Amino acid sequence: YITLTSLQDPPPHAPYSPFILVSNLRAHLYVALEKNVWMQKRIEELEEERNYLRCQLDRFIISMRSPTEQGMDLFRRSEVWICFLDLLKDEEDDSSVETKKKVKDPDGVLIRYKKILSTYQRVRSMSRAFQIHGVDRNTMASTSPIAELLLVAPEKVADVGEFDPSKEKLLDYARRCYKTMDEQTHAKVQSMKKTHKLLPISYRFRN
Repeated sequence: YITLTSLQDPPPHAPYSPFILVSNLRAHLYVALEKNVWMQKRIEELEEERNYLRCQLDRFIISMRSPTEQGMDLFRRSEVWICFLDLLKDEEDDSSVETKKKVKDPDGVLIRYKKILSTYQRVRSMSRAFQIHGVDRNTMASTSPIAELLLVAPEKVADVGEFDPSKEKLLDYARRCYKTMDEQTHAKVQSMKKTHKLLPISYRFRN
């Protein structure tokens, strides 16, 4: 039989269902935002690659022309130069051409290293990465120990001591960083270079 109490009881509802709904919506929104950021970054990378290939093609075409044709095509040369300047645009800094911005301290070395490393991981060519950022290979090789120590063994930076630009050059500080690395750190650096987590650039310091 049916009692009055049973007729008055409301149907059961999960008290936390609205919370689950909101959580699911937030999760979907987060995934959508992450996907949008990734797609935007990918678009920028592809545009950078496109600009680089265009510049290389323009340089090749100019190199195949006769001296007379080259003299009549100064405007085209200026376009190629502008294209190269666009490649040197710093995406993380307000500065438009990073090659004219001389690195003066270990922090600057690390920032420059990360930018070139990111480009190298995309194009898989150190020469091209150096060309895109307008940095000389020897400069990168001589300062790489600074970035490697900061990335692989930051706890050892204190052992190196502070960098004093009034008394030493970055090359001297890089030599101290290199000497501070123990065998385990060197092994880790080499391992990360093989997996493209660090620039596979070689260097040698005189004692």
